[in-house]
This record gives sequence, C-alpha cells and structure tokens, in this order.
Amino acid sequence: MDTVPEHPPPGPIDLADDAGVARWLEHFGITRMQLEEALGAVGSDPAAVREHLLNQGASSGPG
Repeated sequence: MDTVPEHPPPGPIDLADDAGVARWLEHFGITRMQLEEALGAVGSDPAAVREHLLNQGASSGPG
C-alpha cells in the first residue's frame, strides 16, 4: 500500500533534485510532465504550483 506524505517536501521545487521531484510528484499526484508545465507557468513556489494544478483540474494531493 502506497502512503501519501503527510507534509510536502521542503520547497522551492527544484527539477535538478531527482529525489525531491519524486516526492513532489507523489505529493501532488501528477506526472513529471505536469510538474514541468506547472513550473514553467508559475515558477517553483509550491503554493503557486498547487494553485495552478487545481486550476488545471489535476489532483493536488493532500496539500
């Protein structure tokens, strides 16, 4: 059984950090492509990425 992290990883989101990216993908419940698109649209602030994903209709995970 997969567990969803209770708290998001520390931000900002850094695509060069593979382990961090994996945690963000799990946290938001999205693909890397979706994360890259969100970062391109709103930058690396996790709150802005979450809001963008919500506006796009993607899962936003628990956070």
